Amino acid sequence: MSEAQQPPTFDPGGAPVSLLVDFDGTISAVDVPDTLLARLVEDQALVRHMDQLYVEGRMGSRDLAIWDMEVLPHDPELLLREVDAMPLDDTFVELVRTAREAGAAVEIVSDGTGFHVARMVASLGLPDVPIATNAAVLGRGGAGVTFPYGHPGCFVCGTCKRERIRLHQAADRAVVFVGDGPSDRYAAHHADVIFAKSSLAAWCEVENIAYEPWDRRSDIAEWLELALADGRLPADASAFADWAARTRPDDDAFISGPEISGPGRKVAVQESV
Repeated sequence: MSEAQQPPTFDPGGAPVSLLVDFDGTISAVDVPDTLLARLVEDQALVRHMDQLYVEGRMGSRDLAIWDMEVLPHDPELLLREVDAMPLDDTFVELVRTAREAGAAVEIVSDGTGFHVARMVASLGLPDVPIATNAAVLGRGGAGVTFPYGHPGCFVCGTCKRERIRLHQAADRAVVFVGDGPSDRYAAHHADVIFAKSSLAAWCEVENIAYEPWDRRSDIAEWLELALADGRLPADASAFADWAARTRPDDDAFISGPEISGPGRKVAVQESV
């Protein structure tokens, strides 16, 4: 069983709620891979072209992560020095504290270059927050990138955020997802509650998916406390079945993955597009 398929572990006495949070542009104030590419790669026209292929669904994030690490300098010290200077929103600490006081779980789910996430989260004093992301051995370029949280049959995304959502839900937990970008749309489709901004909010508008707007993690912490108190989220295991009957649709339809496109796909749209 791959890491992507490993069931999470939880506090059995806490609220049956899981908070899954994107990293780049969500916990970090900037998208780290995009910032590295803008600062360290000379051919910006090519960078923009590759990004457009990804946004249009003609390149999956798995292949994009490999490309990113190949064109970035193969210099670990330079990359880490750049990462260490990038800003974080320290109100994420408050969000984690609020969730844990209620016994809820927090997990970071990131589909970027991966190598920077644990380092940056630890700098906030949160080295124990679980992280599902891609792996990269610095100095090896694209050859050093692996996908421990990838889907076993779909190769579009590096980290399958959809399956992280579904694993938490399979453990009888309400899932709150927080994100901002294109890699979050598949997770948002399956989450019970969505906090969205930027392009994810725009996508939810187009797809008519309900979401909560957010600016800082402190907004979400305040909402979480109120939602556990007023029944929008289950406060304990005894409340979960009634909550699920009231809030979850009977039909858990897919919008992506091998259930739709068949196994082995590497891009989100047909290659002929």
